[in-house]
Amino acid sequence: MKHVTRREVIVGAVWLGAARTARGWEAVLPVVGLDHVNIRAPDVRRAGEFYGKLFGAEVGRAENAFASAGTRRGELWFVKLGQSQLAISPSEPDEKPGIDHYCFGVEGFNRDAMKQRLAGLNLQVDRTDPPGNNLWTKDPAGHLIQFSRPANASRNPGAGVGGKPVEPPGGGKWTPAFQVTRITQLTLAPPKLEPSAGYYRQLLGPESEKPRKGMFRVGPAALVLGPASGGEYFRVGATGFDPAAAVSKLKSLGVAASIVREKNAVSFRDPDGIQVQIGG
Repeated sequence: MKHVTRREVIVGAVWLGAARTARGWEAVLPVVGLDHVNIRAPDVRRAGEFYGKLFGAEVGRAENAFASAGTRRGELWFVKLGQSQLAISPSEPDEKPGIDHYCFGVEGFNRDAMKQRLAGLNLQVDRTDPPGNNLWTKDPAGHLIQFSRPANASRNPGAGVGGKPVEPPGGGKWTPAFQVTRITQLTLAPPKLEPSAGYYRQLLGPESEKPRKGMFRVGPAALVLGPASGGEYFRVGATGFDPAAAVSKLKSLGVAASIVREKNAVSFRDPDGIQVQIGG
């Protein structure tokens, strides 16, 4: 385990102290972005090829790697989403496909110093300790959160766990239907809003009052706490987005599951029933 220097402890104490203001808690961690979202799927290859066809200018695969804290090794697929990544890991037979975890990129990340900071806030730290310089926590609703240093967007998807580039079926290069910029929003559906909202206020700072409460800035992205009935999904930003054109393009690719056109986004479900949005 890496030794925490005296300077890091002092910086951590100053950081925590500076987080308290007259308004309450400001962001206690310098989160600069939503690095990746990991979903669980019963067939990772099928899911990887599906998302590669939609979004993946670059796709990677790791043959035998850990997806998250406490999991067993398995085949992982990765799809580059502009400045973010989508990771796909195998679900267990009794697990429902869906969001497995999500990762916040933290400026100046130091795992051991961060552990002390989170402990000072009485926030749960996952005791399972997988390989790698990461930190894992759970929010009050049980969502698993990964913290790491900000990823290098120029790296191949999945390179951090030994991922290698994957060609599309038939060879050649991936020609995605949408040119995407990043994951712009992650929406969670906790059974009780306030415990989760209080947790993220400590981590990320005050929520937005406009356009709605329950929305937290995560660098250029947003974390949104929605009603339990609304479901959980991630939203991908696309350049030159047009809702009508997006609906037509999805249908032409055989995506017909629960397509809903909204003013600034189009929602659909992937082959495993996971909800996804595309927006501007």
